[in-house]
Amino acid sequence: MNTRAVTRRKEDWGQLGPAMRALPNNRWKAFVEFLLLEPPTHGAQTRAARRAGFGTAKTKPLYMARIASRLMADDRIVAAIAEEARKLLRGGAPDAVKALLNLVRNPEAKDHARGIALVLARTDPEIAQHDIHVTHKVVDPDTEALEELAALRQLGTPREKLLELFGGNGLARLERREVAELEHRTAKAKVIDGEIIEPAGEAIELSQEAP
Repeated sequence: MNTRAVTRRKEDWGQLGPAMRALPNNRWKAFVEFLLLEPPTHGAQTRAARRAGFGTAKTKPLYMARIASRLMADDRIVAAIAEEARKLLRGGAPDAVKALLNLVRNPEAKDHARGIALVLARTDPEIAQHDIHVTHKVVDPDTEALEELAALRQLGTPREKLLELFGGNGLARLERREVAELEHRTAKAKVIDGEIIEPAGEAIELSQEAP
């Protein structure tokens, strides 16, 4: 066996992430590791700092608490804790899988059916298909202007204000289009008993001729 290859493999074991490697020294790294091992109780940070080698046997608890507090305020420590916590969480996946399988194998369990559904959802997921129809509506600027003009007339807007809003030429153009559309709709009206019946509400009043 190639001894050099074995040595290289051993050196690759347990490589730290970039956040842990960015810490100043091994004591800082040990603080992060011990903190994640400590029970989440009061004084966990202080105990982790002491176990990591900060302070001495004679260092008072108050000073150790200050050391731990300063470590926890460092952005590098915060990043390293988050990095190692994610690893720890992912490392619990095998236990979670075993617990789920034990639930599935126990038909008397309260959440037996739910466990089966969870397993099936991850091993043979249902494929949901969604049909999305997108409609693009192109609106003629004059059409929008005509709607705005009709709304302003319903509000009783004086013609002077309409001229100010649309301009003399613009208002005249819109009024000509109103007349043309009215004539077009009238031509398409149904003929009943020889009479042309205009659709209800189609008449458009023109205040006066355009200047």
